[in-house]
Amino acid sequence: MSECMLATQSDAPVRLAAASPEIVLGDPKANAAAAISAIRRAEKAEADYLVLPELFLCGATLGSLMEHPLMLNACREALGAVAEATKHTWLFVSIGLPYMVDGRVRSCIALLRGGRIYAVIPASRGAVNPFGFAPAVPRGAASLSTLTPIPRLSVGFAGQIFAKGEPREGHIMLLSGAINATAKSYGAVRSSLAAYSARTGMAAAMALPSRGESTTAFVFDGYCAIAANGEILAESEPLSRDAFVYADVCIDKLSAFEPFTEAEEEGYVSNDPDKAQAQLRRLFALQRAALVRRAEHIHAKGFVIGVSGGLDSALALLVACAAADEMGIGRGMITGVSMPGFGTTSRTKNNSRALVEALGCKYREISVAAACREHFANIGHDEANHNSVYENAQARERTKILLSIANEEGLLDVGTGDLSEAALGWTTFGGDHLAQYGVNASVPKTIIRRVVAAVGADFGADADAILRDILATPVSPELLPANGGEISQKTEELVGSYELHDLFLYYFLKGKGPKELYDIALGTLDFGEEEVYRTLGTFLRRFFSQQFKRNCAPEAPLVCLSIAPSVWNMPSDMASAAFMAEYERIKRRQS
Repeated sequence: MSECMLATQSDAPVRLAAASPEIVLGDPKANAAAAISAIRRAEKAEADYLVLPELFLCGATLGSLMEHPLMLNACREALGAVAEATKHTWLFVSIGLPYMVDGRVRSCIALLRGGRIYAVIPASRGAVNPFGFAPAVPRGAASLSTLTPIPRLSVGFAGQIFAKGEPREGHIMLLSGAINATAKSYGAVRSSLAAYSARTGMAAAMALPSRGESTTAFVFDGYCAIAANGEILAESEPLSRDAFVYADVCIDKLSAFEPFTEAEEEGYVSNDPDKAQAQLRRLFALQRAALVRRAEHIHAKGFVIGVSGGLDSALALLVACAAADEMGIGRGMITGVSMPGFGTTSRTKNNSRALVEALGCKYREISVAAACREHFANIGHDEANHNSVYENAQARERTKILLSIANEEGLLDVGTGDLSEAALGWTTFGGDHLAQYGVNASVPKTIIRRVVAAVGADFGADADAILRDILATPVSPELLPANGGEISQKTEELVGSYELHDLFLYYFLKGKGPKELYDIALGTLDFGEEEVYRTLGTFLRRFFSQQFKRNCAPEAPLVCLSIAPSVWNMPSDMASAAFMAEYERIKRRQS
């Protein structure tokens, strides 16, 4: 389709395409090849426009290396190769890369067609550049062609447009994005795209990053979609390996209107049961995808997990099984290690073994008691003294065992710790605080419980029955001797309900202060004033005092919230006086 036809035949359908091929992080040449493959695919589909993700040529998660001169030059060369691939086609291609603009490296979108680079548009406050309105062209870019006006086309950055404003010029919008995936992001991004197309009267094609991006802190699901008139016309399955979609739009039928949109629901997952179930399963799928990416990157033969008979290790084991299934390595390459200590009960130990075996994984049992007693003797500690030395030695011995097995067998040590424990610092520094990768680290305890309940039946009736008993087991680190064979150390009796702690954490990360946290808890959960006040005090004191553990926590993907204590920017030696002063005023208000 020629530019003339675009200008005069408004009743002709236009075919939009969006693609998110798997990239190689930090390899522009390989990513150019992936882009060219997507271009050929779009040509076969007879598409008129193709959009690829933001920073596609280097990877959106490359970090500081994105600004290195070598990487910038490699991206320029890769861009030239992609442009050359459009030489004999009328297809417009929008692709993301880092580019030096006015002495500063910016995330940019390049528009290509017919072997030419029409323009390179940097991210800006408006995050959009309607062609024909003097787009910014980087200085010294001799390879750039003189811009040919394309009055109906705009390109933009999805995340910024959804957040900061929506242009109303033109008919077609190509949106490159670098939005990470969370449990609720699929619904939020999908509805934002549909609403955008409705309010602006523009047809929009969007592509987000997929596999190949780093899972050090985030997971990307490669979501691609086409929308017009408030409707999603085509979309890819999240987490697909090679997302590609296309749809036809008739630009003369595009019209703006103001649709009804629901306010964003509060909470880690939706209050609607059906939405919540879908979000819980999506969260699990994101955990699986993150673990697969990490294992493939380090060429791990399988996984090793410390299984305690508790919730966290149960979910980590399920994620490992799902990852092994996807990788095709067999569950026999997963080693579940039970490491009974001085407080381990028969219930949790038996559940550990039963679950590992029901899932078809390899089971090992290694007691830490003898090693801890030798350690006590070496440092002169009395075993009868059940202080932090007594407790922490067990956790650290377990971590040493897991890391050594990982080294010996070429496995990835999968951490089991959750978001609630990280927020409270309810971990042993150098013990369960460490692992090679933490799949649960951004998931609060209350949501871990719900994910296990949601996906348990997928792993067979035997495993599901064991998981039901694990769900009914009190949460405990089991580091103190049992009482008549029963768990004596119950976490929620010591620090308060995880329902309260998880609610406090959610709203604290959203900027709420102690008074607001207190009022929200009273109005939301069924706890008395004294219990809410006591638990809030525990939360505040531990959150501020335990930052030092979070500052050196293992890498973990953010799959539940887009921010978590593991990436919370806070010095570990700051004073919490202002927060505690407001907390104390709550008590005076009660009086």
